[in-house]
Amino acid sequence: MSNRKSQFGVIVFLSAGLLLAAQAGRYARLFAGEPPLVEENYFQYPYEEVFDYYVIEAWRDLDEPVPAYTPEMVARHTRLVGKLPWVMPTTSADEGMLLGRTSGWPKNPEFPEDPEIAPQPIYGYQITDPRPDGPKVKIILAVGNHATEFTGNWVLEGMVNFVAGSDPRAIYLRSKAVFYVYPDVNPEGRYQAVHRINLKAAPDPNAGTNMRKRGNPELYAAGEADHNRVWTTRGKFSTVDMITAAMRKDTGGHADYLWDMHGPQATANWRSPRIEARINPYAEALMKREPDVLRCGPPGSFKKNVASGPPGKLSLWAASEEGLNVTYPYVYEPGGWTRERLLQAGRNLALALHDVLAGEQ
Repeated sequence: MSNRKSQFGVIVFLSAGLLLAAQAGRYARLFAGEPPLVEENYFQYPYEEVFDYYVIEAWRDLDEPVPAYTPEMVARHTRLVGKLPWVMPTTSADEGMLLGRTSGWPKNPEFPEDPEIAPQPIYGYQITDPRPDGPKVKIILAVGNHATEFTGNWVLEGMVNFVAGSDPRAIYLRSKAVFYVYPDVNPEGRYQAVHRINLKAAPDPNAGTNMRKRGNPELYAAGEADHNRVWTTRGKFSTVDMITAAMRKDTGGHADYLWDMHGPQATANWRSPRIEARINPYAEALMKREPDVLRCGPPGSFKKNVASGPPGKLSLWAASEEGLNVTYPYVYEPGGWTRERLLQAGRNLALALHDVLAGEQ
């Protein structure tokens, strides 16, 4: 291990609640002289092989199906990224970047065959260079609404790996923006999916439909089927309450951009409930960076009726005054791509933002 790389292991996380201004002095000492270098292989790590159970329709024609993204992988990647000096807990998180844990699912004596599900960790961290003064662009990155849509996790990992890396454009982004990362907003649903748990006490209404899982036991027990339809609820679902409260606190109640990552779909696409977000410079930069990924809704002709969608979606809540007043909320739906293409997609989302902030768009 190089001396530069070993430096990352001695970073001391700041306690939750400290402002970036207070953090700047401590972190500035880490950047004295030449900034630490993130080696290209830093983010490479072994991952679990995909199960046939998870090869949903859009992946069936791939020679190498995309690996499932397990809860262990979420934790592993969070720990890995968290060692870098420009990555720190959000205001709502503790030193381990933990917002809290889900409520879990206790053993039910009326359904003895149902297993217990332990409370699952919910993470939140931010990526930025805390030294520059003045306001920064705020970007929220969220993934995991639908438990078997692993493509979204690989896109998020590609974006985070780039933003946290040593590319000069990534360094520029960290000087101009703060990235608030929530790497699994439905961890109990992901755990249930990966372990193939079907609870008789809380049956999945989507069971048997293309092997997808879109909720978690708490939702199913309340008669809900889709985690991305309940973001406007209050006091009903503990995970949603915890994450929405954290996002408000972490961002101060406003963000400029949001990416909610999903997929896969037969035709890769991105969308926004706001027309401004579909025609702004960032939208133009996205279409240049990824011409094979279609824009939904007007002014285009692809899937005009899904520009906004049903109420209760994360992107709609985030755009609302009751949510985060996000100026440009987006949803990304990659295709049935290889792992490498998914990682590249995340990189492209970051590069498009660089093109805008650096005036290259």
